Amino acid sequence: MQTFGKYLALALGGAAIVVACSASPDSDPPEFLEPYSAAAKCEDCEPPPPPECTPSCAGKVCGASDGCGWKCSAGSCPAGTTCGGGGVAYQCGCTPQCSGKTCGAPDGCGGICTGGSCPAGQACGASGVPGQCATLPVGQGVECFVFNDGATELAGPTQALYFKRDGKVCMPDGTPGGTCRKWFGNCRTTDPSHTPVLFSVFNEGRADMTSPSGAVYLTSNLKACIPDGTPTGTCRKWFGAATLPDGRPIECRLFEDGGAQKTKVTDDDMFMSGIPDVCFDNGTGYTYGKCRKWFGECMVAGCGDGACNNGETPSSCPSDCKCGDGICNGNEWCGNCATDCGSCCGNHACEPGLGESCSTCSTDCGSCCGNGVCDNNETCDSCSKDCGACAPKTCSGQTAGSGAQHFAVNVEEVYMVGGAQVVGCLVATPVYLANSLGEAELCGHNAYPGYNITTSGTPAQYVYHSDPTYCTAYYPYATSSSKADWCGWAHGYPYEGPCP
Repeated sequence: MQTFGKYLALALGGAAIVVACSASPDSDPPEFLEPYSAAAKCEDCEPPPPPECTPSCAGKVCGASDGCGWKCSAGSCPAGTTCGGGGVAYQCGCTPQCSGKTCGAPDGCGGICTGGSCPAGQACGASGVPGQCATLPVGQGVECFVFNDGATELAGPTQALYFKRDGKVCMPDGTPGGTCRKWFGNCRTTDPSHTPVLFSVFNEGRADMTSPSGAVYLTSNLKACIPDGTPTGTCRKWFGAATLPDGRPIECRLFEDGGAQKTKVTDDDMFMSGIPDVCFDNGTGYTYGKCRKWFGECMVAGCGDGACNNGETPSSCPSDCKCGDGICNGNEWCGNCATDCGSCCGNHACEPGLGESCSTCSTDCGSCCGNGVCDNNETCDSCSKDCGACAPKTCSGQTAGSGAQHFAVNVEEVYMVGGAQVVGCLVATPVYLANSLGEAELCGHNAYPGYNITTSGTPAQYVYHSDPTYCTAYYPYATSSSKADWCGWAHGYPYEGPCP
């Protein structure tokens, strides 16, 4: 049988694919044809990659095209500069050279070194002027970081820290818990010099003090530890004694959330009395202290920092140790600075030299009542021992005169009948001490508002009863029979006399 075959060559992606259009069922396709199933899938085939481009930067300037769509990062530059030397890729620039140079020395790029060495006790940029050596001023702030082992996950800087119950130390970040890590440290001054600040750990009385360290963490038993190459580190009860490289001390404040209850004094010795409280010693034998949740706002301590500490006195540092600064310190006491130290009254010592007496400070000097003299604003009410018993008072609070006597008044009910008031039952007959009958009646009106008050008539008891069929007797008091009638009627007993 004669076989007819037609083949269609399709150009696809630069490669010829021949597809069998028709063929005899029992004929084999030519060897150069792919199986039909494979050829049918060529619609999924990806084009071959473009030929590779070899960058060409030889002899070109920095930043020129490399011929492959990028820029030359190692091209030529003017003398004294290098490609990327100024910190910007593909641009010629100068790389400052300050290693080993002094603060303010030329950096080789037309500028000055802002981080070079300075004389002892000074720091580069400490005055706020880059490239100038200066002594860090008293009151210069300090900031710290928090981080995990190996200084990983560094966060900060911050000027406020607190410890959580799990021992982590946290800095504020606008959330309730803050950002927390295992360690705090890498502390430095906040000025451009960023002079390092190191902390130590120690026991009571600064015993067993360690060398300064740039990292501190808290254990579960409230010990403060510094790294020493062991898993736990070197641990003590207290932390602090922070210093600058020149040896000057760093002191901190304590405060609550939002800066509330901030301590007026600063200190450089702190301990944990229980999570989350960090404390200063307040002279209670290193057991309790002045405690708050947060510590921070640390600063370079010295005369002029606003706190009378470190042995300062009014004579050695009047700017810090002065009456009226709100801190009772130095040689201040209640006798020479009540503004800061409070009044001496209440110290259980009567000190006439300070103007204390029974009239000015009875807490310390005792009461004046009982000295036999009616003085110091004493009255018969406040001190009958010295001024004698007070004369009796009348019912309205007046002094009872010689004609004062006791008056009985009648208190009677009042009813509205046909738009008019009528008087009925007698409800009380109080007796008042008064200088006059009118005063007694006035006392009755004040004690029984809305009732009729009178001193006329003689109280008597009357008897009335209800409906004769289901009779109940009623025995009111009244000052007249007509008033008794109204009384019986008002209370539902309209019939005079006992039940029939």
